Amino acid sequence: MNLPEQVGVMVLPQTVFFPHHLLPLHIFEPRYQTMLRQALEGSRMFAVASELHPVAKPPQVAGLGLIRSCVQQPDGTSNLVLQGLTRVRLQHFLQTTPFLIASPEPVEDPEPTTPTSLVTREALVAKILEKVERIDNPMGPPLDDVKNFIRHLEDQHAFVDLIAGCFVRDPKTRQSLLQTAPITDRLRLLLQIL
Repeated sequence: MNLPEQVGVMVLPQTVFFPHHLLPLHIFEPRYQTMLRQALEGSRMFAVASELHPVAKPPQVAGLGLIRSCVQQPDGTSNLVLQGLTRVRLQHFLQTTPFLIASPEPVEDPEPTTPTSLVTREALVAKILEKVERIDNPMGPPLDDVKNFIRHLEDQHAFVDLIAGCFVRDPKTRQSLLQTAPITDRLRLLLQIL
């Protein structure tokens, strides 16, 4: 995926935005209205971070999304749907006011694929699926469609992102899953959380 050289960053406390998820937003703050306008005139992308400190070490990880639809209201506010594309590190800040602009860097998986790691990952996926099968949702819609879809995913990063986005509620735990890079570590962490 070709990332834009720079993107606006919306800071939404308690919100961890995973790839493969849709995030409905109501934009009402003037600074984010400006950010949205610039995104629509450019790449149609911006990042969402649960918290962000431009001088934080290590760099923080956020979700980068593509504006799929946007409706501007007569009062200047906008309703939009942001589709999660990828996880990015936000290291180099080009602007801090009125909103953050950063150079996004993709979160690469440093883990090599070996026969042993493949077996380990498949075992972790199987254990996670067992736990997901036992999850029930008595207050909402049936989870059968979600569970069926997850069972057939081949991309293990997408597997973690979708399960975390659907079933993990604690923002700090979600952020840990978002920023962990090696897939085996992500799978182990998700299994531990479930």
